[in-house]
Formats: sequence, C-alpha cells, structure tokens
Amino acid sequence: MAHSSSLIPPFTILFEDQHLAVLSKGPNLLSQSDISGDPSLVDLLRVHFGRNYVGLIHRLDRNTSGLMVVGKRSKSADRLSAQLKSGELERQYHAFLLGVFPDKNEQRWEHHLLKNERTNEVKVVTPGTPGAKPAALLATPLRSFAHPESGDLVTLTRFRLETGRSHQIRVQSSAMNLPLLGDAKYGSQKSRSLFPRTALHSAILSFHHPMSGEKMEFEERYSIDMIRFFSTSLE
Repeated sequence: MAHSSSLIPPFTILFEDQHLAVLSKGPNLLSQSDISGDPSLVDLLRVHFGRNYVGLIHRLDRNTSGLMVVGKRSKSADRLSAQLKSGELERQYHAFLLGVFPDKNEQRWEHHLLKNERTNEVKVVTPGTPGAKPAALLATPLRSFAHPESGDLVTLTRFRLETGRSHQIRVQSSAMNLPLLGDAKYGSQKSRSLFPRTALHSAILSFHHPMSGEKMEFEERYSIDMIRFFSTSLE
C-alpha cells in the first residue's frame, strides 16, 4: 500500500467547552486502555484536559476512525449517556464493503449477536441463544466502484445504528456477505487484503448539548489514509 497511517494525528478536537469535547479519532488508537498496555484516547485526553476524569460515552474500535463525544464532567457524561441509550444521540458510519448490494435501497439488517468476553469476538446466532442480544441497523449503499489495486467491486455504505452492540457493523456486514475491507477479525480472506485496517469511519454525530439543550451536529471527512487510497472514488 502506498500510504501510511503514521501521519494521522491520534485525535483532533473539533469542539470543546467546560462540559464536553467532540473529537475525531485517528486509526490505530484504543478508545480505552486494555491488556495490551498501549496508550489510549482516554490516556491522551487526561493530559489534554489536565484532569483525571474522562466520561467516555461510546467507543470506537481501535482501527475505526472518526467522530466521538466525551463528557468532561460526570453530570454531562450521564446526560449524554442517557441520550445514547434513548437513541437521541445519533451516529452514522461510512464503510467500504467488498461486494455490491442487490439493489440501491436502504436495508434494515436484524441479527442476534453473542459476544465471547474471553476472546472479544462476536458472532451471529439464532434467536433464543442464551446471552444473545438483538442487533439492528440501517444500511444504505452510496456508491460502488472498482478497488484501485485489485479491481474488485467495492461499495461505500452508510450505516445508521439502532442498537450499539460490540463490533456490530463488522459482524452484521460479514453475515450479509459484504465484509468490510481490512477487517482482520470478521472479514473474508479476500477483503482483509484490500485495505491495511478496518475500513470504517464514524462520519456523522448529533446530540443535544447536555446542559443548554442546543442541537449539535458534526460531520467529519474521511481519515487521511482513506482519502489517499480511495481518492479517485471519493471525488
């Protein structure tokens, strides 16, 4: 591949006040510390805020880029978390999938997902499986084009989450035989080779300010590595 994620900043602050911060996370950065001991967004934000408290409202997988909102005070974090639970905090993701949708209409995907906490892997199971949780999202194909190196057909897809399950977009896309490019865990052998990371980006975020009630909306362009690699297809 002719591009490098090393030139992508760990995160960029798009909005900040005394209650919250909206940021764009770069790829290859944990949202929260894990057993690897690698630096995380929370670690970096503690330094940026100059205080220990960071209210993580939602997470992005390590190799997912794009928009996040964090609370700087417990009251604002609690109110944002309540919006996330009620669906008032809305998130839209864009992803590059291997394959083409059967038609151009928006689709609703419903599955039951079961997470293995020990391996941090999620799989689709039949309804009624002990521990399984329902997952639903809306998937809209935006455009299809030939992969710039292999020539395989790729579809840029918009996702709107109805539920917020671990690895939900990645697992459900794989179950629909439309795996994300670069997804080492859930992608096909072919799709894994077509991009150096999971090709998923948190593109749009909207919510009401937890203190003022003002509607806040943010849209973030693709990460630098996506722009460079898919430049001709994104024009």
